[in-house]
Amino acid sequence: MRQRIAILSLAISTLVVIAFMIPLALLLRNQAQTRALSRAETLAQAIATALVVDTTRTEGGQVSVPAAQTVLEVFGTGADAVTILFADGEQVGAPVFQADNIDVAFSEARAFTAFTEGGAEILVPLYSADSPDQEVDVVVRAFVPDEDLIEGVWVAWGMLAGLGVFLVIVAVVAADRLGRSVVRPVHELSQAALALGGGDLNRRVTPAGPDEIADVGVAFNFLAERLRLLLAEERESVADLSHRLRTPLTALRLQAETLGDPEASAVLLGDIDRLEAAVDRMIEEARKPAEEKGPEQADLGAVVRHRATFWKVLADEQGRSVDVHTSGGRLPVAMSPQDLGALIDTLLENVFSHTDAGVGYRVEARPGFGERQVVLVVEDHGHGFEDDSAIERGESGGGSTGLGLDIVHRAAERTGGGVKIGASALGGARVEVVFGPPPN
Repeated sequence: MRQRIAILSLAISTLVVIAFMIPLALLLRNQAQTRALSRAETLAQAIATALVVDTTRTEGGQVSVPAAQTVLEVFGTGADAVTILFADGEQVGAPVFQADNIDVAFSEARAFTAFTEGGAEILVPLYSADSPDQEVDVVVRAFVPDEDLIEGVWVAWGMLAGLGVFLVIVAVVAADRLGRSVVRPVHELSQAALALGGGDLNRRVTPAGPDEIADVGVAFNFLAERLRLLLAEERESVADLSHRLRTPLTALRLQAETLGDPEASAVLLGDIDRLEAAVDRMIEEARKPAEEKGPEQADLGAVVRHRATFWKVLADEQGRSVDVHTSGGRLPVAMSPQDLGALIDTLLENVFSHTDAGVGYRVEARPGFGERQVVLVVEDHGHGFEDDSAIERGESGGGSTGLGLDIVHRAAERTGGGVKIGASALGGARVEVVFGPPPN
């Protein structure tokens, strides 16, 4: 945007300068011509006047050649380009080779200025003193060469061009500063928005720039503060809800302790302990400010093997075949081990909940095709999905809330990945979770 403003200012200022400079340049040239012609005309008129008042005329009242020479000598070097022409062809002064305009001056008996090859000439005719027909016997010709007609014009044009360039530069610099004052606050808003989207809830901007952009900065700060407060309230709500689970868990613990079967009681108490630990982690994470949590990372292969071992006990009881495959060494995922384990548990729970006992399943963890991506695949031998809407919240179509795959999908999206569902080569459902690369 800043560059566009500068280019626009350059174009407009250049057009304005050209629009003013061209007429001004022509005016300067015309003034130089007028000044040079005026000097030459004044000189020609002065010489003609001197010839008129000369007392050394011939017996017929005509100007004599010696008198013409004397007048030119009196005017000295200022008359170097002046010629006195007689009707009989005699010339005194600078030689003249073109006679067209001279013939017009003799025949029409009028003074005029004419442009000719190499410059311009001023012609002033004189009449014979005793001629009854007022015939012209002498013409004074003052010649102005081209270099005199444009004397000082190139210097003036150079100064004018320099002034134009200076004005254009000033306009572009001013536009660039204006564009900078507009672009800098917008850039800061963009960076702040990216930081806010990345989890920096304390990021704010200093409203600056034009009033409209400054208002956007104020609105951004209000939005960021409001978002921070809403997230804080949400974390407290999650923490309170998690804390309420302690009461039913305590009741379950008391009931488990009263079971007559010590072995079943121990197993149930172990499950309750793990559930209480998960609730404690949920409360702790919910009440921890987002900016203090920091980036988390887990090894997908290790978590898959750990959770697959846990679920294999139930799979063996139901007669399900289990195939677990991990490859590619360490497979980093931008999630905590607990969250990644919960995601895998959600997918495996779907297999156990929506397929009959004896239906086998397969779990695979491997590198993805994209840079630093990793893939988790869970597929079974069941009947598969009825349609692709199973991934949408509340659209499972299998008698459940549909939240399981939706939670998996959202978790994958937070890492920069996604979820694909479809038919498995085993004949049942297939869920492929792609995790984006973890931050460096």
